[in-house]
Amino acid sequence: MSSKNPPKLANWLLSKMVGEELQEEFLGDLQEIYEERLSEKSRFLAMCMYWVDALHLLFGFTSFKIFKTQNNNTMMLKSMFIIAWRNAIRQKQFTLLNILGLTIGISISLIIGLYVYHEKNYDNFLDQTNNIYRVNQPNIWGDWTEMSSTTGPNLADALREEVPEFREVTRILNQGSQFTSYKTKSGQVLSFKEDQLFWAEKNFFKVFDYEMLLGNQETALEAANSMVLTETAAQRYFGLGEALGQTIEMREWDGSSKSYVVTGVLKDLPTQSHLQFDVLTSLTSAKEQMDMHGWKWIWTAFSTYVLVDDGADVALINDKLQAIPPKYAPPTTKRIFNQSFEEFTAGNPWKLDLQALPDIYLSSDPPFNSFGPIGNKQFVQVFMAIGLVVLTLSCINFMNLSTAKSSSRAKEVGVRKVLGSLRNSLIRQFVFESVLFVSVSTILALVIVSASLDWFNLLAQKELTLEPVLMNPVVWLVLIGFVLTLGLLSGGYPAFYLSSFKPIEVIKGKISKGQQGKTLRNGLVVFQFSISICLIICSLFVQKQLSYTSKIDLGLSDENVLQIHNIEQFGFNTEVIKSKLEGIAAVTQVGKSFGVPPNVMTGDRYRSTEPDAQVFQLNNLRVDDDYLNVLDIEFLAGRNFELERPTDQYSVILNQAAVELLGWTTEEAVGKHVAVASGNEDEFEVIGVAKDFNYHTTRQAIGPLILISDKNDKVWDYGAGLSFLSMKLNPQSIQTSSDLKRVLDQAESALNEVDASIPFEYNFMDQAFESNFRTEQRMATVLNFFTLMAMIIACLGLFGLAAFSAEQRTKELSIRKVLGANTGQLTYLFSTGFVKLVVVSILISAPLAYWLVSLWLEGFAYRTPMQLGVFVLASLISLIVAILTTGYQSLYVASRNPVDTLKGE
Repeated sequence: MSSKNPPKLANWLLSKMVGEELQEEFLGDLQEIYEERLSEKSRFLAMCMYWVDALHLLFGFTSFKIFKTQNNNTMMLKSMFIIAWRNAIRQKQFTLLNILGLTIGISISLIIGLYVYHEKNYDNFLDQTNNIYRVNQPNIWGDWTEMSSTTGPNLADALREEVPEFREVTRILNQGSQFTSYKTKSGQVLSFKEDQLFWAEKNFFKVFDYEMLLGNQETALEAANSMVLTETAAQRYFGLGEALGQTIEMREWDGSSKSYVVTGVLKDLPTQSHLQFDVLTSLTSAKEQMDMHGWKWIWTAFSTYVLVDDGADVALINDKLQAIPPKYAPPTTKRIFNQSFEEFTAGNPWKLDLQALPDIYLSSDPPFNSFGPIGNKQFVQVFMAIGLVVLTLSCINFMNLSTAKSSSRAKEVGVRKVLGSLRNSLIRQFVFESVLFVSVSTILALVIVSASLDWFNLLAQKELTLEPVLMNPVVWLVLIGFVLTLGLLSGGYPAFYLSSFKPIEVIKGKISKGQQGKTLRNGLVVFQFSISICLIICSLFVQKQLSYTSKIDLGLSDENVLQIHNIEQFGFNTEVIKSKLEGIAAVTQVGKSFGVPPNVMTGDRYRSTEPDAQVFQLNNLRVDDDYLNVLDIEFLAGRNFELERPTDQYSVILNQAAVELLGWTTEEAVGKHVAVASGNEDEFEVIGVAKDFNYHTTRQAIGPLILISDKNDKVWDYGAGLSFLSMKLNPQSIQTSSDLKRVLDQAESALNEVDASIPFEYNFMDQAFESNFRTEQRMATVLNFFTLMAMIIACLGLFGLAAFSAEQRTKELSIRKVLGANTGQLTYLFSTGFVKLVVVSILISAPLAYWLVSLWLEGFAYRTPMQLGVFVLASLISLIVAILTTGYQSLYVASRNPVDTLKGE
């Protein structure tokens, strides 16, 4: 939408609801005023005022019948507003309950709506979004039934050869964090660790048309050693200076450096992108690796994307892809694994799957994305359900209270009918009042949402904003539709019901007050509390599960373990650094590893050396002889690596799960041999069996693990990959934050003495395990808040109905008091009906909550038991809240003097 154009929706409404003879004049005047405000004020204010002016004209000059009287004159909205205002002031309690409950419900649903809209609109900013697909394949290094977002580099070559329907095929490579440096004109060397640096093909920007601020998209990634930066990355290196043509050094795996020339600067990527990078380098820069043809079908570090033409039959193309792996991959499986393609796949289909770009972020299959964020479809669905439920509860509240209280206006309706009011005018009055209430609540909700988004963004780790959404005419159309729909529904029943009364019967008091629709109102209260109790049970089980997982026996000692990162940057010989760290007084032991729990994800294919042994995928972890002692790993048989024994260089340690998978017992495993099922099929002796410990997230069961000496030069990744030094700290020496800071400073100094250009980064193992459930912890906090809001809304409704019931039954209870009933008996009599409704709600909600919690717990390997006590606790909370909510009204009515209530009889 151009900044000079007024809201199209407002113009459309005027064109449909104002006479043609007035449209040209009105629209012209509105345009002039809008442009004047636009030049003097902000665009947002100009658009808001345009809506105000448009609505004013609609109410004043509309030709739509709902705004006309029987004389076809413009309705006196002022008179209707005054009547609505007087009724609201006369019934302050009900007015407050209605507006408060509805405002809370709309606020929560709007916040959740913004979150869902944000999550469901990833990658939609690209011009060719609907034509871009990612090619996924099975996880060939693990569970073949699970899809992977990464493929080998040769897949792209095969796609170009076999599928002419693809307009473009491009690859992007992730090789982990890279260390870069830039020398300023003053001679200062700036060093950085780039966690989001990828290699991309020269046609990458033909598929992903990101906005380039400097440079040429066509050629930016064409030459070797070319580099493209985002705007923020360019400012980090060069400040406000010119970036194009500058040279950045990148450290290679062997410690040398390679120079890259900046050939382009991109505008920062939107947060709603499943690809997130700061730096792109040309894939031709990795020529040496790309020429290693032997691994190019199993080197699964690439993501492959294709661009199809409009109208292409994607399903047909997808079927065509299935012939590619059997045709091209067999030489690789034979050369690397000494297996035919059929033996390697073991009956599992090596299928290729085209996944549409907009579906990638929220997809749970594949479950990982090596190049950016991945969403949680389950959370989005849960929040959508909660938003709808909370909004439904608040709407039920509003309708319940509106219909219950409306019967008290029966005499008003009778008098107005006697004075000549027609039924249509009475209907319009009731509908107008309902629409007015909903409008006020919606406006208040927008204000609350705007004020609370910062809190929600901090909690959900998002960047949600309200203003851009409000610029969308469709959003205003939805809001207006919601206001009108709810206003008509809540005001329609009392409007048509009350306007049908005969005046003489109403004035004589022959119309019963509040009994009409009692069953419906009770049913709605049961629905409200059923949902609220269900949410309470779910919230309690979420907290219980998080507490349960935090107390699981990990099989290792994760407390006081400080893990130092980036050790691989110091080269092969890190004994000097290890020796320096061991000299720190607070450190009891130091061990080296190529990976640290809970993020041990590397693996390979192994088998026992027995005849016809089956090949298995095992996770592996390369460690030195001290690392397992740092973690206090328990041995069930055999021993740890020992530096004094030269043969231990080619020995291995298995965990229980690996021993069971290979078909051995713990006792017989020691002395057996396992072979790598690839290359020369080197054999390694098993010298120990370690008790199972969690080396990955506790969300999953402990898998098979093989521990390899870091001195073993027969494994293909010897010396490669990320490595860490883990320090066991003496808790007696770390009593205060100052003690910890001193240890960290000493560790940093030890590393700086060897190479000060490498950033000092660290974390604690126990915090790393906790971070695996950070998403669930955030979800639990949000769920608790929404549950509280749902309970408040239900209580507001119950309180309102109790107040209404008290008003209706005042004389009944007074007569009972005259006949001898005491205050306690009257309170019990009054409250029993509402308590029964809550009991019915408990019986309905408990099975539903049990089913929902069971579904959620299926995603955890270690699950908290479904104990009856949680259901009892939730039921008691609900009953106590209900009794307290109705208690005030019960005591108030029961304690009133019968003389005051019966003196008019």
